[in-house]
Amino acid sequence: MKKLVDDNELNDNKVERSYTGLIVGVILLVIVLIGCIKLYSGVKNFTSLTVSSAARKHKEQTEVSLTVEQGSSVRDIAALLHNADIIDSEAQFMYLCKREGRGASFQPGTYTFNNYMDFNDICDTLESGYVKQEYVDITIREGMWAKEIAAYLEEQGLCTADEFMEAVNSRDYNYDFVQQIPDRETLLEGYLFPDTYNITVGTDAKGIVERMLARFDEIFSAELRAEASMRGKTIDDIVIEASVIEAEVRYPEERATVASVIENRIAQGMKLQMDATVLYALGERKERVLYEDLEVQDGHNTYYVTGLPSGPVGNPGAACIEAAVSPADTNYLYYVLKDVNSGEHYFTADYNDFTNAANNYRSQLD
Repeated sequence: MKKLVDDNELNDNKVERSYTGLIVGVILLVIVLIGCIKLYSGVKNFTSLTVSSAARKHKEQTEVSLTVEQGSSVRDIAALLHNADIIDSEAQFMYLCKREGRGASFQPGTYTFNNYMDFNDICDTLESGYVKQEYVDITIREGMWAKEIAAYLEEQGLCTADEFMEAVNSRDYNYDFVQQIPDRETLLEGYLFPDTYNITVGTDAKGIVERMLARFDEIFSAELRAEASMRGKTIDDIVIEASVIEAEVRYPEERATVASVIENRIAQGMKLQMDATVLYALGERKERVLYEDLEVQDGHNTYYVTGLPSGPVGNPGAACIEAAVSPADTNYLYYVLKDVNSGEHYFTADYNDFTNAANNYRSQLD
């Protein structure tokens, strides 16, 4: 039988296949070696204490201040560091913390990091202890005058009284209502919202005033502003009226009623004749207002001027602002204290009735 392929040709094919197999084997070996090198490099890099590539890549060295909040986990801190480009990998940082036994002693606080720090540098910083911020809690009472707040802040060591009053007389605050206040002495009187504030030591007077104005802006809501506008009142009108209510009323349930008396007297062209405005005009707090005090020629004295005072007579709280925006519906024109201890007032629309009630009150003082 005739051979289809001679022996020489068969041997040549075998040799060719052997060379091809060898080449493929070498290629596969190279691929495996490259993979191993990469894997080794990755594992080595992952377990390396060098957690940032900034130094390796010759990036510009930068610093950043980060605050670790109370209760932050290692995962939270890793995310914080990664987002600030201090570390390359959150997972790597967490792995190293577990391997090296770091993390349990990390403390909350504000720290400075740079992008060249290695793992141990970062951990040492986080374990260095809480960077304590000193705070002072201050409480501004409803009805306080700006100058009283100034003296109080000086006592607390936050700023001098003069620094605070200078800040109070500035318009350098980004609020529309500040720009709308008419020019007057003690510009921001009435807008220094009474509340308890946690003030960082080192905050300047302007920063403290900013906190008070921000609180006022929050309390005097868009709804209150819209309601005041519907009644033809400006924000300043409401603040002035609220300050008078705050100064006159001790019994909470009477706020809206006193607001109605103010509205009714203004509507009839009567002077308000409210003693608290006299005290502000005098610049001193007294137990009793004397007849001679009523003569003080000052725009805040409502025995001297008709209508509202020329400016607020203190800094009112939320309840009095709301009362000024929404007075009670009454026909009262007069009120007088009926109980010295509780601060309750007697209200009436009749002058003779008011006179009798006033005489009864005076008899309690004798």
